[in-house]
Amino acid sequence: MKYSTITGATLLILSARKPAIPWPRTPYTGHDTAEPVHPRIEFGAGRTPLRQLLASLRKIAITGMLAVLLTGLSSCNERQNYTDGPSVIDVIESVSINGVTASVDHLSGTIRVSLPGNTDLANVSFEATAPNGVAISPPSGTTLDLSAPVQVVADNGVSRRTYSITVQLLPSKIAFLGDGTTIAEINDDDVMEAAMWAKAAYGEDFTYISYDELSDEALNGVNVIFYVHDQVGSAAQPQAVLDKLNILSKFYVNGGKIVAGQHGTGIVEELGRDDSGLRTIIGTGEGGSNPDTWGVGFTNSTIANILTDGVVRNPDGSISVIDGGYKEDHNAMWTMDPLDAPKYATFESRFDAEVLATWDWNVASQGTGGIIIWHPSGRFRGLYHYPWHRWHGMEYERR
Repeated sequence: MKYSTITGATLLILSARKPAIPWPRTPYTGHDTAEPVHPRIEFGAGRTPLRQLLASLRKIAITGMLAVLLTGLSSCNERQNYTDGPSVIDVIESVSINGVTASVDHLSGTIRVSLPGNTDLANVSFEATAPNGVAISPPSGTTLDLSAPVQVVADNGVSRRTYSITVQLLPSKIAFLGDGTTIAEINDDDVMEAAMWAKAAYGEDFTYISYDELSDEALNGVNVIFYVHDQVGSAAQPQAVLDKLNILSKFYVNGGKIVAGQHGTGIVEELGRDDSGLRTIIGTGEGGSNPDTWGVGFTNSTIANILTDGVVRNPDGSISVIDGGYKEDHNAMWTMDPLDAPKYATFESRFDAEVLATWDWNVASQGTGGIIIWHPSGRFRGLYHYPWHRWHGMEYERR
């Protein structure tokens, strides 16, 4: 047996091994018939069996452990280094960067925000809120340089929590696709006019990509592809574009946006987004003189009203786009004739696509679809638009 002292309580610990006590044998009598003699072991003055002694030891051990527990509990009130906890948690409640709300993850200590691709990361505004009693460093209202890692600290006077700001720059470029090496070398005059307009409208955000240069790398940073195709005699997509269809498909499936015009609207079928079979109104003839003014009639949908906000309308609500003179009938539109009324609602329900406008005289009857927005659907996460010679409030004409 051995003794151990734990915080003033003495425990008697009995070794698990049997005691090495030699057992005496009877004297040798000349043959091996003697049996060992096992005497009683005496403890003290009395004679106590071993099992009774063990029972007594267990009682002593239990009493000692209770004494240790009670001693430990009572000592908590006597700790000299005890400090009251903070009255508020050291957290940041909300953050905005350049007016964009960021997500705050308290467990990982990260602040994440997505900003436009043309953001000057060296000069962004930082706004943050925290519970009363929590100080934020750098303070709210500070201008930050996020071109290098930045940490934000929340301090409640007792503890501190550190956050790291992570910024994702969103694609912001508008890429015009054309068959020429440069805009000046585009074959069709209408397509060239559209490219020149887009370049003037978007300035530094504009980029031109030829069919031959189209690649995943060329689309880095691109938010919208502007694709206009126009030719006499056929509405088929250029083979150079079909050869790069996998690149356009990846862009579109991963959330990229495509704006297509004239015969270029057929790309939505090539990508597999439009399986309606309703794009049957196709014009590919030679141009000629026409005295009429051609116009567009818009629906009263929310998106249509946003697109036409500030645009001068005719008394009937239509918008004139081409005056009398030389014209090419190169329409590429969807018929609504096979659909049940209300036809536009049926079209949207079946194909997850919204008709925004058509010929000015045809919008009331909902007989055709000229400008359509194809919403994200299924594996397609991007948007597909068909603009009818309009792009953010500016116009180009076919002459």
